[in-house]
Amino acid sequence: MIKVLIAEDDLFGREQVKSVLQKSFPQIEIVAEAVNGTEAVSLIHYHKPDLVFLDIEMPHKTGFEVLESVNEPDFEVVFITAFDHYALRAIKFSALDYLLKPLNREEFIKAVEKFIEKQKFNYDKKSLIKNFIQNIKTVTTENFKLAVNTTGKTYFLDPDSIIRCEADGNYTRIYVTGSAAIFTARTLKEFDELLQSQGFIRVHRTHLVNKKHIRSLGNDNHVQLHDNSSLEVSRRKLAEVRMLLGLANN
Repeated sequence: MIKVLIAEDDLFGREQVKSVLQKSFPQIEIVAEAVNGTEAVSLIHYHKPDLVFLDIEMPHKTGFEVLESVNEPDFEVVFITAFDHYALRAIKFSALDYLLKPLNREEFIKAVEKFIEKQKFNYDKKSLIKNFIQNIKTVTTENFKLAVNTTGKTYFLDPDSIIRCEADGNYTRIYVTGSAAIFTARTLKEFDELLQSQGFIRVHRTHLVNKKHIRSLGNDNHVQLHDNSSLEVSRRKLAEVRMLLGLANN
């Protein structure tokens, strides 16, 4: 059985989570419910859940403070919030999940199914949460570490070290400086949304490139990168790439 703890101060919210879990996931056992942050910490230590649904805005301690207060947080977390929270980018960067209130049943079920699928792989839950705590303390996304799960290992990448990302179906290959490519079960679209603000350019439907690692844009409409790779820029993206590289009037 998968042990689940619900930390939510709103009674309706707790009942909604319980109802969907009980009707859709017979392999899940709800071991406890917390109505405030202090209680959540105590119940997490006692029950040692596999998955925690954690409201961000709770009395006594926020969801983030709950995580900071837990010794060796060896569980997965899905945040719940009523707001388009400033922390959502930190959550995404940290390869964690969140749901917006009012909860959408389909999105909720997808989040649980995603958690169940991840259990097939060996990944470091403690490091994911520790990385998130570090990210949430960062004022801007410039110092965020990007969590990337692979089979058997979790990488925490400085975005500046990423040269390019390449789509491979619903997977992505990430090429970084001084290391072999990393293969992860996340789509290129996800990385595009996360890394646009970090200076990454979608040069083609299959390639996302770090602007800092572009050496040149050739007359053949290929970008040359620091890892000596050469990538075609699609016609649709060419004007945007030229503008971002300061070549719009050249």
